[in-house]
Amino acid sequence: MKYITYVSQAQRPMSQDELADLLKHSRARNLQDDITGCLVYRYNDDFDRGNFLQVLEGPEAAIDDVWKRISSDTRHHTIVIIDEGRAQDRMFSNWSMGFRNVEAEDLKHAEGFSDLGSDDFWAQIDEKNLSNGLELLKSFYDG
Repeated sequence: MKYITYVSQAQRPMSQDELADLLKHSRARNLQDDITGCLVYRYNDDFDRGNFLQVLEGPEAAIDDVWKRISSDTRHHTIVIIDEGRAQDRMFSNWSMGFRNVEAEDLKHAEGFSDLGSDDFWAQIDEKNLSNGLELLKSFYDG
């Protein structure tokens, strides 16, 4: 089982309808491709910026294929892989694509992510230790 965790900036803030459409298509495709995972969206009011934090897991070939699609998707940019590897078992087995639309309050105790979406977060992303991103995503899992 391969997994990949990344953060990115939305090209522009996304509406609830746009997020729902994204999830509908992602969940259907993930079911077809045997991929599970979790997507977090955070809109930062102070910077009028939407941000994604996501983990995907599944067979290596399927993850490689979905990663090609994700990394070329024009709905986001500044895509930074923060963790990837292999796992014996799925971490999100009940979610074809779990989703949380989080607020600043939800991230205030998440080291490295409390300022997700700020200019400082993106300016210092190469210097930050964001290896706890996977643990943060797991904290939203209710499977």
